[in-house]
Amino acid sequence: MSIFHRLRNPCSWRNGVKQIPLDAIIPIFAVPLLAIIASKTIYTTLIVFVTCPIVVYHLHHNFLRFLPRSKFFLMWTITSVLMLMLVFEFCVVPLLEILPEENLVFIICVFGAIICGYKTRINTDKNCGNQDSTGLFDVATGSEEASSRVYYCRICQTSILGREYHCKWLDCCIGSSNLQWYLTCCLLSAVAFIYGSNLTMTSVCHPFILVGTVLLPDDCSDVYHQFDLALCFVSSVYSLVIGIVVVGYLIYHSWLIFKGTTAHERRLNNSNTSSDNGVFNGLSQLVCCQS
Repeated sequence: MSIFHRLRNPCSWRNGVKQIPLDAIIPIFAVPLLAIIASKTIYTTLIVFVTCPIVVYHLHHNFLRFLPRSKFFLMWTITSVLMLMLVFEFCVVPLLEILPEENLVFIICVFGAIICGYKTRINTDKNCGNQDSTGLFDVATGSEEASSRVYYCRICQTSILGREYHCKWLDCCIGSSNLQWYLTCCLLSAVAFIYGSNLTMTSVCHPFILVGTVLLPDDCSDVYHQFDLALCFVSSVYSLVIGIVVVGYLIYHSWLIFKGTTAHERRLNNSNTSSDNGVFNGLSQLVCCQS
């Protein structure tokens, strides 16, 4: 905490000095640096992709979770999206292996996901009700049925109607009023990440035709001979991993909607089930959300 107080940004023309949170600064330098290190050799790529989730988990478990509304994961999201977008537009597109229509589809998906993510955050306030940490809700503000589905978020320190979980990567709670924006953001993000990964890999690797005009990477053994190609390849792998995780959450939420429940209610109903709490809840808290 003493480091936090020492990191200040001079803004004397308005409010004197402004504190810069250290947890928000780390991803801005860490994400590009890790991408550069991973682009050196195949071994550094494997080391970074294996150790990075472990280090981030321990950083969150031992430090970040004690900070009120840490911006670490939100800044990691923003930095990752910007980095992948810049690498694609300034390193992959100049290779002249991508059609203008393909680049246009990619850009539309990226900006659509950004807009939906922004809408998810600003619509979080509409979820709020009059509830405290004891779980008491003022039914005067809504119907009895609605009040029975309001749950308190200790991170946002307010109650959320139809609460799913607190998404660390968007730094907001997912509830009934922003669930559609969140799912649309996930859908467009999954398309952008996976489609962009495929376009990048088939540009820097030797591709083969799967069917029609659909290409898949075949031989990527030469990418580490040039740094820019290696950086594109590492970015595509990173993008593919994120896309697969987002697809997993889309499938999970589709199943919850089919069951007519929420992630929070399912955790409450299965609080005594060791398999659910031990496997999915632990994984979900590591990858995306907090109960």
